[in-house]
Amino acid sequence: MKKEGQKIADISVMIAGNAGDGVLFTGNVLAKVLKRQGWEVATYRDFPSNIRGEPTNYTIRASLKRIYGRSDDIDVLMAFDCASVINRAGDLAEGGILLCDGQSMVRLGPSEKRGTTHHRFPLQKLAKENFGKEIYKNMIVLGALCYILDLDFPVLEKIISEIFLEKKGEEVVQKNIQAIHLGCRKAKEIVEEKEKHPLIKREDSDRIFLSGDEAIAFGALASGCRFFAAYPICPATEIWQWLARYLPRFNGIVVQTEDELAALNMALGAAYAGTRAMTSTSGPGASLMMEAFSLAGIAEIPVVIVDVQRAGPSTGMPTKTEQTDLNQWIFGSHGDFPRIVISPGTVEECFEFTIKAFNLAEMYQSPVILLTEHVYGHNLYSIKEFDLKKNDIERGKLLSQEELLKIKNFKRYEFTSDGISPRALPGMRNGLHMVESNEHDEEGYRDEDPDNRIRMMQKRMKKLESASIDLIPPKIWGERDAEIGIIGFGSTLGPIREAMEKLKEERTKSKYLQMRTLWPFPSKEVEKFMTGCKEIFVVENNFSGQLSSLIKSQMSSTGKIRNILKYSGQSFRPVEISAPIQRAL
Repeated sequence: MKKEGQKIADISVMIAGNAGDGVLFTGNVLAKVLKRQGWEVATYRDFPSNIRGEPTNYTIRASLKRIYGRSDDIDVLMAFDCASVINRAGDLAEGGILLCDGQSMVRLGPSEKRGTTHHRFPLQKLAKENFGKEIYKNMIVLGALCYILDLDFPVLEKIISEIFLEKKGEEVVQKNIQAIHLGCRKAKEIVEEKEKHPLIKREDSDRIFLSGDEAIAFGALASGCRFFAAYPICPATEIWQWLARYLPRFNGIVVQTEDELAALNMALGAAYAGTRAMTSTSGPGASLMMEAFSLAGIAEIPVVIVDVQRAGPSTGMPTKTEQTDLNQWIFGSHGDFPRIVISPGTVEECFEFTIKAFNLAEMYQSPVILLTEHVYGHNLYSIKEFDLKKNDIERGKLLSQEELLKIKNFKRYEFTSDGISPRALPGMRNGLHMVESNEHDEEGYRDEDPDNRIRMMQKRMKKLESASIDLIPPKIWGERDAEIGIIGFGSTLGPIREAMEKLKEERTKSKYLQMRTLWPFPSKEVEKFMTGCKEIFVVENNFSGQLSSLIKSQMSSTGKIRNILKYSGQSFRPVEISAPIQRAL
């Protein structure tokens, strides 16, 4: 917990229990309350892939300044069971407060921290005695947290009404509100005034609250995408769900396919017909897409593929985060062909990069992969409203009917200086052409002549060089003259930036290169960043150091690179980055 003077400036609340306890629902409601009271909010959902019974926790972090993820410690731990106390006690910060539902309170023992207080809070008993159902314990928890954090009850009551009124009716709404006030009264009896963590109220304006998956779906809609096909897979399913709800309202089509190979093939068919098309998946589904991925490469069909990475291999841990699909998209598939891989580091970039992905796909007639992770896919963040006025649509060398009528012999795969051939849609006059998976000549007909093969390969690969002026460049954070350099991509942005603040407090200057285009590899920008650095730390959520290996493979000289890796299925905490750097210096 951080303070500015006497005011709390940053606080983290964890709700813990087992799957089926309503942990995620309770956390979502608390997050919405904090957001509506003007706080910046970031959530972290840690839940199992089964439906009931295994440990689940939800951390809601609120701050007066912009945040990108969870902090190092937990200030308030509300546990539905004592096992959660044992599992999470070490995360409790000094001066924190713990409330546990159970007949026997578990003490923290050797790990107990100074100023931490613990209370028994019989949630299930209170729910059954007062409302006849254990489910009301979630509302009792929210009432208790409202007391501890001094939150506005009218805000919480309005959110409860929004959730239950239409589906459950007024009676259910009132019972839930009663449970909230009961939780407040009981917390007042248990928790001392000095233990409270009262938060100030601020105006909530010009901000929205959504996940990275939702931002990607919104970006696809805003970019003109009107066809989406996918097989549901965690943690990318929310993209499918969002588009299934909204895309048909804008004359779009959403198809749930039998598998991921079919999904990408359908998207390719729609894109060939002229529709902006997209699919989404995660690691196992990405493997199934590789045959169609190569088809997109040789047929030069623009398509956007979203990979929301999870912990593998195989089924692995479907609800945990990792960054292990980088090599698959850059070096996977069969044969050489151009592809573009971009990775957003914030929810805002999830939206912006999706629009950019569609533009790049059509400008360079190639597949574009938007590589993100479970951390952004499933968690909620408060951000500023998107500026839709900046939404420019670029369709590249897509010919109009008027332009086609001026061409006597249209060549779909014409050899050009920039590697990008003119494109026509099926049914357009003078635009007849062949499209298939075999190597072909300029008109699309099969051609295995060695000279043609060489020219066609060079033409396609030339697009990577031509695309350099339109790719998203790396972004540098921190002090430009620092000799300590950090490199990362995707969701590591948040913990890296907070780790840099910790290093600064220790009088260690650092700078951070956020890799936003991963392929084609931005060699010049990376080399410029690394010049002058005495130490380079590459931070990534995988075992093998895929980004680090990529950097080494693309650079003639990389100096001394150290890896900071995490592959537990959990995202980085800031201290897990700052501490290894301090030890190495």
